[in-house]
Amino acid sequence: MQARTRGYVDGFNLYKGRLESSRFKGLDLAALCDRLAGSRVDRVAYCTAHLVALPQDPGVVARQYTYLRALSGNPRVDVFLGKFKRRTPRMRKVPEPNCGCCLDSSDTPSCACCSGSTIQVVKFEEKGSDVQLAVQLVKDAFTGAFDRALVISNDSDLQPAVDVVMNVAGKEVIVVNPRTKGHALLGSARAYLSAGQLDSSQMPSQVRDSEGQLVNKPASWR
Repeated sequence: MQARTRGYVDGFNLYKGRLESSRFKGLDLAALCDRLAGSRVDRVAYCTAHLVALPQDPGVVARQYTYLRALSGNPRVDVFLGKFKRRTPRMRKVPEPNCGCCLDSSDTPSCACCSGSTIQVVKFEEKGSDVQLAVQLVKDAFTGAFDRALVISNDSDLQPAVDVVMNVAGKEVIVVNPRTKGHALLGSARAYLSAGQLDSSQMPSQVRDSEGQLVNKPASWR
């Protein structure tokens, strides 16, 4: 009897680890998990968060919206959303060499924002998508939804959930590292994503969303 397999995708870990500088952004997650499993997976949990517009990339929100619409047309993919937050904390600064203002030297008056050992920064933080992945993984394991899980992530924060699924629920967990080396997250087995797997798991140039409307793949994904 063939092992029932489900996929669990850490969206930001996958994007930052492998997709950001690639031409593989229009990824069909179900097709990719099929290839990794060597058989058809019944469900894929895609865990991510809504992005916020960045000064250097104002189109990022629209591109993500397009991708989520494209995914919505695939009945085998479920999207679970965390939150993406903008914060402005003060953090310890690294002075620029030979800058009297940054170094706060006695003979050069410092400006208000640079005085002291810290400086205010803009920081974007993704919250909750790793928790969503962990919850879905553990829930599905204990409700008998799979025999084997594919976890596409290298986030060590997921290790406790993976350990519970393996050691308590008795399920196999294959950790697929988006990066080309290193293994911060450990499962029953591990694998890496190849360019060939990513290339052969791309969505077509047009797909239909959950409402039957056409979604065009952005040119930057081709």
